[in-house]
Amino acid sequence: MCDHCGCDSPSGPGSAHGDQRHKTVAIEADVLAHNRSLAEDFRQTLTADGKRAINIIGSPGCGKTELCVALLPELISSIPCQVVVGDLATDNDAVRIARTGAEVYQVETGNACHLSVADVEHALSHLDSPSGSLVVVENVGNLVCPSMFDLGESMRLVCLSVTEGIDKPLKYPVSFREANVAVITKIDLAPHVDFDLEECRKMIETIHPGIPVLVTSARTGDGMSELAQQVLKLF
Repeated sequence: MCDHCGCDSPSGPGSAHGDQRHKTVAIEADVLAHNRSLAEDFRQTLTADGKRAINIIGSPGCGKTELCVALLPELISSIPCQVVVGDLATDNDAVRIARTGAEVYQVETGNACHLSVADVEHALSHLDSPSGSLVVVENVGNLVCPSMFDLGESMRLVCLSVTEGIDKPLKYPVSFREANVAVITKIDLAPHVDFDLEECRKMIETIHPGIPVLVTSARTGDGMSELAQQVLKLF
């Protein structure tokens, strides 16, 4: 599927194709090392200008866009915000987020299952990004590849909706291990689905001991002030 990380390769990690498997692992390591270097350079560029970036990851439908829509008014009142949205196609999410008053740039990735540093830099070149502002990146809906690619962010949020079940942290441990904050979304739907909040918290703690776990609802506004305060600690 992706022309950046090689996840479309039939001889990718975990496949049994003799020597090709070792070559693929080496290439993947090379790609990730190169990306880390680019991300660190970009992070330093942002920091030098008083800016910070947050990277929001989560599976399709977990509520990333609605989280942004509910969170941005809390942030905009304190700090300028620019939003970079990644999707394979359409600008639907950017249109929804733009209604908050934040500047938004939609990246249509085509076949790429995650955003890259270059994507974010390109997006910011189209936005008015004053010194001291916050860059909010809503990554492509995916709990695999986005967790592997640093975008130069200072904080990574991983989202899990109550409709997805409690065991996502165990199924996708890298996403939760690499995040700085775990956000449980759509808590207003908890009475209508089989979701044990405390059990989910325990699973997240098992994967990433000590990570802040914030419980939110974009519909009711629950948890948004707490999440905004967590983000604003970056400044």
